[in-house]
Formats: sequence, structure tokens, C-alpha cells
Amino acid sequence: MPCHTRVQEFFDFYQELDKNSTPRLADFYHQDAIFEDPLHRIVGVPALVRYFDGLYAGVESIQFHFAAPVIQADRVWVDWRMVYQHRRLQKGQPIEVEGASRLDWQDDQVLHHRDYFDAGQLLYQHLPLMGWAIKQLKQRMAV
Repeated sequence: MPCHTRVQEFFDFYQELDKNSTPRLADFYHQDAIFEDPLHRIVGVPALVRYFDGLYAGVESIQFHFAAPVIQADRVWVDWRMVYQHRRLQKGQPIEVEGASRLDWQDDQVLHHRDYFDAGQLLYQHLPLMGWAIKQLKQRMAV
């Protein structure tokens, strides 16, 4: 079971995570960690660092707002809200995404990190053609 202090350190790290601090992911993730979200599945810390390097390359700013985590044995659940700005999305304006994470811990490191969120809210609806198509689809389904 991860200690509350270590879990809080993990969330504090995410508050500071940027393109310059991605090597520190190895401080929190197990060497063979699996990271999954609706768009990706990454295995191992080296691949995770490369993924975050690419992800954060275009990010102008990002903030996470975490709810109180729920710790059950070696599993941590947390709801979050992310606000980010990417130079290529929504003309650089802030984008807000709500989601939740399941973190399975082993020896005070994250072994499996699974994020749950709406990929359209994160990315697709902010792309020029796809955004228009998603908006049209949502309007039709609302009728």
C-alpha cells in the first residue's frame, strides 16, 4: 500500500511537470510501468519519458487540479481537471478536460497508470475539420 505522503508527492510532481522535468518520471514510475489513456498505451519508463517529451513540446502551459485521492490497498483513484494551452490547438487558448486516474502501486512506485477522459474534449474537437464534424454530430444527437 502506498503511503499518503508518497501519493501526495506524485500529485505535486504532476503540478510541476513540464518539458524540462520529464526525466524525473523515473522517480515515481516502476521501470516496467504501463501508462494507458484513450489514445495511447506506453510500456516502460524510457518510452514514457519519450511520450511526455513529445507531448509537452507544444504545451505552453498546463495545470492539474486533483480531488482528494481514494486509496484502496495498492490502488489509488483520483478525479482531476486539467487546463492546458497548446500552440496548435484552439488558437492557443486554454482547453479544460475532466478525467479520472487509476494508479496501481508497487513498492511506492506506480506500476500501472490508467487515465479515463473524453478524447474529443482533450483533442479532437479542437482540430479544425474534426472539431466542426464533432460539433455537428453533437447537435444532431441532441435533437
